[in-house]
Amino acid sequence: MDLKALIESLASGWAERLTILVPLALVAGLGLYVAYLLIGYLRASNVGIEAEAVGGEVITPEDAATVALPAGAPYCPVDGLVHPPGAAYCARCEADLARDCQTCGTRVGAMDAMCFNCGARQ
Repeated sequence: MDLKALIESLASGWAERLTILVPLALVAGLGLYVAYLLIGYLRASNVGIEAEAVGGEVITPEDAATVALPAGAPYCPVDGLVHPPGAAYCARCEADLARDCQTCGTRVGAMDAMCFNCGARQ
């Protein structure tokens, strides 16, 4: 095959190639958009965060006052799981997390910037 025949074979048939490439590009773009939405949902709901039980077992809200939690660590007041810093929702029950104020010990929300009791920054 000579060079002229190779160029002519590459130059012909672009309409047929475009009829295949345009729908494939649309499907690929839609797939990337769905993946973006899924990753955003997983990040917002903290699904990937591993929770650890306090003392090796889950505590009840009534027992939460007697168990010593790490200072400033966000925990779930419903099922007692301690979460890593920066988590906003429980990985198990999706309840809002709480933490104890490091100054006065009052329970505040994990995402609260200040303690409503003493005004200390969290």
